[in-house]
Amino acid sequence: MPRAKEFDETEVLEQALDLFRLRGFKHTSFEDLTRELGVSRQSLYDTYGDKSTLFHAALRRYLDRSLDSLGRKLADTAPIRQVMAGVFEGITSSNCSAQSPGCFMVNSMVELAPHDPEIRTLAQAHARAVEGLIASRLSSAQRSRELGNAKDPIALARFFYHTMLGLSVAARALGERDSLRGSAVLALLALD
Repeated sequence: MPRAKEFDETEVLEQALDLFRLRGFKHTSFEDLTRELGVSRQSLYDTYGDKSTLFHAALRRYLDRSLDSLGRKLADTAPIRQVMAGVFEGITSSNCSAQSPGCFMVNSMVELAPHDPEIRTLAQAHARAVEGLIASRLSSAQRSRELGNAKDPIALARFFYHTMLGLSVAARALGERDSLRGSAVLALLALD
């Protein structure tokens, strides 16, 4: 008869997400996970197989939440410039504090995507999803004549996504909030 799980999978996945987000994949050992999560090595192996599978599960959970959050922000009926300014400000303010572990996706892209095809695939799919959400909002702004018809919503969405990545990396690495806000203002000029 199989043994009952000794832990709540959802809670452990959340804790693993926080740990990986803080330390990264390479700097989080399986021993760190068992100690910090309070779960036996065998239980983690039985549930996730290995550290990589647990990491990917945690990253997928994070990506689902981040897409949902971005979707809600973009659903705001305020003017598009104000909406995108809010998105950029959210990135800057949440990632500039010394205590912030930064964006888990961006951290993972920088650490792993160059040599981990599964992370690269996740990153590419996430990029297309984010760009799709932004492009949809930009198309809506065009229909309401808030954004000129000469603007390409897909190209502009990709530019804004790349701006979001840049802000995330610079916020974590430099923490220069005012400088990043200035860059966000310049990026918003693309709406003109």
